[in-house]
Amino acid sequence: MSERSAADLLAQLAALADEFQRSLPNRVDEVKAAMVAIVDDWEPAALVDLRCAAHRLVGAAGTFGRPVLGEAARRIEELACRLDADPAAHDEGVRLVFDELLASLNSAASTPTAAETAFSPPDASAQQRGGPLDCPDDPVDRVGHPSARILIVEDDPLIARELVLRLTAMGYATAGPVATGDEAVAWAAREPPDLVLMDIVLPGAVDGIAAARVILDEQRLPLLYLTAHADEERFARARITAPYAYLIKPCNDRELQLAIELALQRHQRDALLRAEAERQDRRIDELASTLSALVEGATDCIFAKDLDGRYILCNRAVEQLLGRSREEILGRRDEDLLAADLAARRRADEQRIIAAATTETCEEVISGADGEERTCLTTRGCLQIAGERAGVFAIARDISARKAAERRLRRLSGFFNALALTNQAIMHAESAEALLARACEIVVRHGEVDGAWIGLLDAEGWIRVVADSGSAGEYLTGLRISIDAQREEGHGPNGAAMRDGRPAICNDFLTDPRTRPWQGRARAAGIRASAAFPVRRAGAVVGVFSLYAAQVGFFDQELIELLGELASDISFALDKFGDDSRRRRAEAGLQGALERLHEVSARLIGVQEDERRRLARDLHDDIGQNLTMIKIVLLGMTQSGAYGANEEIREAAEIADRTLQRVRALSVALRPPQLDDLGLVPALRAHLDTTCHHAGIKASFVGGEGLPRVPENIAIACFRIAQEALNNVVRHARATAVVLELRLADGVLALSLRDDGCGFDAAAAFAHAARARSLGLLSMQERAALAGGQLAVLSAPERRVGSEVRVTFPLPGAMS
Repeated sequence: MSERSAADLLAQLAALADEFQRSLPNRVDEVKAAMVAIVDDWEPAALVDLRCAAHRLVGAAGTFGRPVLGEAARRIEELACRLDADPAAHDEGVRLVFDELLASLNSAASTPTAAETAFSPPDASAQQRGGPLDCPDDPVDRVGHPSARILIVEDDPLIARELVLRLTAMGYATAGPVATGDEAVAWAAREPPDLVLMDIVLPGAVDGIAAARVILDEQRLPLLYLTAHADEERFARARITAPYAYLIKPCNDRELQLAIELALQRHQRDALLRAEAERQDRRIDELASTLSALVEGATDCIFAKDLDGRYILCNRAVEQLLGRSREEILGRRDEDLLAADLAARRRADEQRIIAAATTETCEEVISGADGEERTCLTTRGCLQIAGERAGVFAIARDISARKAAERRLRRLSGFFNALALTNQAIMHAESAEALLARACEIVVRHGEVDGAWIGLLDAEGWIRVVADSGSAGEYLTGLRISIDAQREEGHGPNGAAMRDGRPAICNDFLTDPRTRPWQGRARAAGIRASAAFPVRRAGAVVGVFSLYAAQVGFFDQELIELLGELASDISFALDKFGDDSRRRRAEAGLQGALERLHEVSARLIGVQEDERRRLARDLHDDIGQNLTMIKIVLLGMTQSGAYGANEEIREAAEIADRTLQRVRALSVALRPPQLDDLGLVPALRAHLDTTCHHAGIKASFVGGEGLPRVPENIAIACFRIAQEALNNVVRHARATAVVLELRLADGVLALSLRDDGCGFDAAAAFAHAARARSLGLLSMQERAALAGGQLAVLSAPERRVGSEVRVTFPLPGAMS
């Protein structure tokens, strides 16, 4: 086998290792062909090259985790040993060993191991050149193979010279030689070699083993012992220094080169592992530093405890929260740092978390170093180290500001709701007293205040409570508040709000000097803040709207503005109720005037009817009788007088007769005798027939049969309305027919007068009458109303269907 063939085999095997996971099964034929070529070209002189190739494969297998390379190397070494022992076993022995090697490669290629995927393969070109494997970050990059620099430590000059020649022939560079341990230590420190070839027995105080210990401690160089001494005592001492090989003189070149190559490969592997370990250590240190910086810089409280509940870790945020230094916290339990109930609750929760090996998140209230309670959102989990439960860890975030903001938003939302509900109450309240009580109730229920009350100023300058809700009732019992600044009772927020006409806020009631007279009472009632808002009526301050809260600093600016709007709405409601009261008084006065007017009007109509009755009776009885007597006398004179005088007397008698007829007509017009003597129906019939006969209009009367006796006021109203309506028809309607109807149905007497005339605009006529330009329609409407009836006028002039005047009167107890 030639040197080139051995190098080719090594290069091919390294290249196969590079792609072992992906394509080694597909390249088995190439491996077989390469091995067959080696066997065919076999030369016993190439045995050393074959062994060198095997050892290189062993180094690559160890460094890069390739078991298939190590298996191949062992097979090659076994082949070399057999050929060295029996060169005659050329054909059969060589092929047998190579067949076994190929079988192992085939098996390894078909079942790759996890170790073969854990490392990147070495550079095949570097293997082919015989140079070092690439490791750019490693300080021993220059560790080579035939080109490596070897320090020879040998006290025998002849042996040292022989080693220089042998190593130079193998292609290595040499340093030294040196003869003592001190010189070896100095040389290695001054010019570190790639490998030290050390004789154990050296002259001087420092022998080879001691010098090797110093070199290994300071330089970490690979070291081979080459000695003629093989006693157990020296082996024991040498074993402590962990040499890469221990060669007994004399050794042949193959053994020496093999030991050197193995030592260099092992050193390179160890250097890689050390560099990787150092990188990992640096990475761990960096991560630890980063984690420590994160933990320390975090605003959240981060801590850990052991199984006994003792703190083993805490950051600066925990120190600030508890107001203790780290030395005072570490090693102590919650019982030593927190309130007993909170510590017991925490301990129970942590034991449950450790038992279940779980993580939980909860809110908890912790009293801080300043005595203020803080709300924390705490996440706790089971702390496990190497799979064992070691305690708990926790991260606590202070959410007090967020909770306060949530409470503030909820409070503002409640007050907005209270404002809306108060406005609704203003719309539906029946009295100012009910509204004020409802407003106080709404604010307490929806605004998260503990008490609210409204007071109005009395005549003596004291504020009188008119409505309250919540704890304000107990607090106000026996309380006296004045607006007089000269009185002590007038120095508080309520008096100031009324005097100044603007809100007076006291966000720390128990320490404010203005509230000194009421602080004892407020402490007992749990009052810690108050707000007073002036209440106005017609622009003048007449009262105060006061609220109490159990929290210091409760009333912020936005809430004050909102409550100011609420106080303004209450003031508006008071103005509204004041206006309503004045309006109701005015309406009551107007109603009384109207009632009195109706009484006067009814009495006036009654007087008018009485006067008409009297005038009609006087006309009929007195004047009518006198005219009749005159007529009789005149007619008597005609029988005894002269002819000429008789004509004049007869003419006077006719005048007297016409005057008598006119008087009788006026008497009937003023008060038809049928109305008093015969009733409503005959009076209506007679008046309809007489009027229509004189006007040339066809008249019809409908109904009236079986009507009971109608009350006099209703009968007079019916007759006068029919009379006025019939007069309007005669004068304006240009009608040819009229129908007068009188019926009783369901206890209602209905009178209707219809004509077939031209019609008229009823709305315009009523508007015209309202301007005092016509009294006919108004008189009919007034008569109907005074008698308890309703008048309706229907007309459609555009359709020329005439008009209808309809009036209805209820007749309780009357049936049709």
